[in-house]
Amino acid sequence: MLRIIGRRLAQLVPTALLATIVTFALLQLTPGGPATTIAGPDASPESIAQIESELGLDEPIALQYWTWLTNAVTGDLGTSFIDRAPVTETLARAAPVTLEIAGLALVIATVVGVPLGVVSAVRRRSVLDESIRNASGLGIAVPEFWLAMIAIYLFALQLGWLPSGGFEPLSDGLGANLESVIMPAAVLATSGAAILTRQARSGMIRALDSTYVLAARAAGVRPGDIYLKLAVRNSLIPVVTVMGLVAGTLIGGSVLVERVFVLPGMGSLLIDSALSKDYPVTQGVMVVLIGLILVITLLVDVSYGLLDPRTRRS
Repeated sequence: MLRIIGRRLAQLVPTALLATIVTFALLQLTPGGPATTIAGPDASPESIAQIESELGLDEPIALQYWTWLTNAVTGDLGTSFIDRAPVTETLARAAPVTLEIAGLALVIATVVGVPLGVVSAVRRRSVLDESIRNASGLGIAVPEFWLAMIAIYLFALQLGWLPSGGFEPLSDGLGANLESVIMPAAVLATSGAAILTRQARSGMIRALDSTYVLAARAAGVRPGDIYLKLAVRNSLIPVVTVMGLVAGTLIGGSVLVERVFVLPGMGSLLIDSALSKDYPVTQGVMVVLIGLILVITLLVDVSYGLLDPRTRRS
């Protein structure tokens, strides 16, 4: 297992490096620039050139990237072009919001999706199975931003159960914090729960149709033991892999959900910094998001190895 972790970490380094290069290059190719945004539309070319010189934007792109990379390795992600605040401090305020929403969404998706998939497989070809499959298809098809607006209209404006937006930190109390994040997390979890439901159903059906389950039934093993001790455990192996993909999707999907619910997370920060051409903040957010996804990939590989020891040899 240690060899697997070491090998995966060695693979993550060039992947992360390539991702930062691509992100940095794409930012430089976007129309306009930070200097124009800061100086205003009526600024003279001389003023824009002076701002570019002050920000170091007049240097070659390769040199700009190398300067950023050498500083980032030491933990310095630069300073915002707009508010002149250190990017690390800005990210430290936004990251907990996104991580809490995405983490809660993953918990909801897992708690709802996996049991529904198992039940659907056990009651195969029944009305319940058909209902669960139709519901999961709808969960995948419905856009998150549309579902978010429906949720706000129903639970905030009509019923008044939850706030329509904003974020309350844990320091203000657990109840207030949960009220502010439960609806965004539930909306974000919808597609993930639907995907996990289908994956759990497929894995459970394969397990129930396997020879070892048929042998256990022939030996008179109780159905409950067959489902819980044999089928469910083996059906979780592919579910864990998909769960990692779902977690990455939830982090990426937080961009739209945070915008609709007016949450001060990394998704909103990414949109604001991209619109204002604040390159250091945009690059910093992308680095954190990429890093989170790579860490999730590593955890999935480790979990897969724990569930199926045969994969440790690969």
